[in-house]
Amino acid sequence: MARPDAAGRPLTDFEQVLLGLIASEPRSGYGLKKMFNASPAGIYQPSPGALYPALRRLEDRGLLQAEKKVSSGRRSQRLYQVTEAGQAVHLDWLRQPVVPDTVATDLGLHMMRFALMENHLEREAVLAFLWDLADALDRFVCGVEQFVASKTGQSLPQHARLALQHGIVTHRASLEWAHSALAALAEPAARPDPPGSARSKTVRRPTSLRGRRALITARSRPGTTVSRHLRHRLSSSAGWSGSAGRPRRTSRRKRPPRRPGRRHRR
Repeated sequence: MARPDAAGRPLTDFEQVLLGLIASEPRSGYGLKKMFNASPAGIYQPSPGALYPALRRLEDRGLLQAEKKVSSGRRSQRLYQVTEAGQAVHLDWLRQPVVPDTVATDLGLHMMRFALMENHLEREAVLAFLWDLADALDRFVCGVEQFVASKTGQSLPQHARLALQHGIVTHRASLEWAHSALAALAEPAARPDPPGSARSKTVRRPTSLRGRRALITARSRPGTTVSRHLRHRLSSSAGWSGSAGRPRRTSRRKRPPRRPGRRHRR
């Protein structure tokens, strides 16, 4: 997934991650080293000694600039910031399309790109990225399932079959995460309803993929609302229980028939 910068040489994935982390907040080499050692982001570092050479390469290409800063221990540190050229390269990396053929190998890098998109890309671009990721994951899972089904009755080693099942379960979980992320980002940020309110009791999210996709598509466009036709379609196919704040009307409870006998005297 490396893309060439202004100098023509494609940046490595680790250099792109460094550029994105510094674009979010100016950092020193020591601060980056502590972060990689204390967080899951360390999986993107190829080796413990790769950090400072990568920072120097980015600075030599004009993508980073450093200024000396005296720390509390009176020891000078180099604080790195992203230049305009570095910001352009970083945004270009974030906007790269998801390649379906390499979605399994690049899944970890896609997650890092998604984490760095916040406050850098517009909402529509993030939603488009998640849709592409979901489509690529769905295609990958279907392909592996078809391969396993085609080997039914043939000599497929047990360990190989179990390993393929692991891949199906893992990437299916990533697919479900992509759907939940789409639902969370497509819905407008609103104040949560208090527990026990009419809306919290009657409104549920669609459970089927068709219903979720229709709802997300309708809510992902600013200024649009869910139409009555779409709400009816979701209620019949996805399990909605009524419109917001207005529970679905149910049949009235029938009264038991009167017992025959004398009329009640006043």
